[in-house]
Amino acid sequence: MPERIPARSSPVCEPARSPAPRRARRPVPAGVCALLLVAKLAAQGGLPPIPVPPENPITEEKRVLGKLLFWEEQLSSNNLMACGTCHRPGSGGGDPRRQPSPGLDGTLGTPDDNFASPGVIRSDSANHYESDPAFGLQPQVTRRATPSFILGAWFPRLSWDGRFPGSFRDPLSQALLIASGAALEDQALKPILDVIEMGHAGRTWSEVTNKLAAVRPMALASQVPADLSAALANGARYPELFAAAFGDPAITPSRIAYALATYERTLIPDQTPWDRFQRGEPGAMTPNQIAGMNVFNGIGRCNLCHVPGLFSDAQFRNLGLRPIAQDGGLAESSGDPADRGKFKVPSLRNVGLRPSFFHAGGLTGFNLVLNFYVAGGGTNRDNQDPLLQPLTLTPQQRGQLTDFVTNALTDPRVAAETSPFDRPTLLSERVPAAGFLYGPGTAGSGNRVPQMLAEVPANLGNVDFRIGVGNARGGAPATLLLGLQAAPPGTQINGVNLHVALGASPLLVNLPLGGATGQAGAGTATLAAPLPTDPALSGVVLFAQWLVWDLGAPAGVAASRGAQLRFF
Repeated sequence: MPERIPARSSPVCEPARSPAPRRARRPVPAGVCALLLVAKLAAQGGLPPIPVPPENPITEEKRVLGKLLFWEEQLSSNNLMACGTCHRPGSGGGDPRRQPSPGLDGTLGTPDDNFASPGVIRSDSANHYESDPAFGLQPQVTRRATPSFILGAWFPRLSWDGRFPGSFRDPLSQALLIASGAALEDQALKPILDVIEMGHAGRTWSEVTNKLAAVRPMALASQVPADLSAALANGARYPELFAAAFGDPAITPSRIAYALATYERTLIPDQTPWDRFQRGEPGAMTPNQIAGMNVFNGIGRCNLCHVPGLFSDAQFRNLGLRPIAQDGGLAESSGDPADRGKFKVPSLRNVGLRPSFFHAGGLTGFNLVLNFYVAGGGTNRDNQDPLLQPLTLTPQQRGQLTDFVTNALTDPRVAAETSPFDRPTLLSERVPAAGFLYGPGTAGSGNRVPQMLAEVPANLGNVDFRIGVGNARGGAPATLLLGLQAAPPGTQINGVNLHVALGASPLLVNLPLGGATGQAGAGTATLAAPLPTDPALSGVVLFAQWLVWDLGAPAGVAASRGAQLRFF
């Protein structure tokens, strides 16, 4: 643990205080003082050496493959979710998109809500839309806030509740591949099949690997970093990239995990002002930040859990943030009642970039976090960590501590998303979340307007392309209009808003709506249509609208908004 350094011009050469009388000393020459400073800071150290399991050594080919996979939206079942969708370097490794998630009561808008990451719209085993009890036909939201993916390699257990303890088994054969030190490998695969994060019910690894074998890497991304562009310069596809990394073109889930973990192990945020100060640059931190470091290591007691270097003790602790009944934390994975309400102590590196804090994501500014700790933690005392104690800090000390934590622990490369923390721009950052919708719908039974579901991108070769309708009368017939022209704005027939030009010979697709027959809002339907790779389709725009033949509608028909389907 680094020693407390006073905020003075010559911290190492400051004479030790003692109540005993001392003889006068000769001044220490400036050069010697500087050497002593460098030696002392070097002894304190920065990040410890990165742990790498011998079964998965780091190679450049594996790193590049892992980086491609981490930012590949085609790894998901809707072509809009990559690992990096929820893990952005510029947000401290977390997610800038913050949405409410229902807590124990299952109801949104109540005090036990968490704030976490939106994923995919709930879908069944055929990847057809289905309504979720909490989110309806909006993207589902994860149970807990997204932790930072940066520095994951240094933690023996991953996830807020430690559910990934470090061994890694082949998902297909269950053979033990890495006995320990593989929490990254173990965690990397979970989101890909998860029905909230990237997958649909019953998604299989053969679906994932077959899809990867066929897609064009980074087909959806823009501003692709130079190292990835170089790897793809000759038209390489994923089989060739897997062959470069592993010796043959087989795409397997264990190899996906190995590549993703390798990429994450190469993200070392060790260029913070604190790191440079530790390496002997006295001016790397401001005097205010040095004073804040002293508060951190002293009266603030922060270093007791956020041990400098990693700025975490890699332990699990109960802060009393929420009642244990709402979330059991580590006890859910360990089964030990002594672990109830405990959550992973995260690293404070780059925490100044994070938009929200703690596993519940409820605090949105560091000042709120500081208030929480000054008060001695949360009010839920059952199994609360005994290290939590109320603090007495002056306004000046609070400002110094805030400056140290939010600025001196931030790596500028992470903040600016420059190498090795550079990344492509994702398609989901460039297009509307619900797709290219236009015009008003027309209400049917229960005054419900059928919901157009057209968020899946129409990229050529997309085997998961679909368009759907929801929030309509259950069991009613529905027709999808598809045409090359939009109807003029304001077009109506018998009071029903029409958005596809009928004079352009539209294609009609008839589907029955699922859901309880006659129930308003219960009906859903999905047209799943894998797209060909025909380049002649590139640039074509189709206009689409759902008509629901609804006996409860004034004109016997309800209608969705229109959607533009842009093929590329």
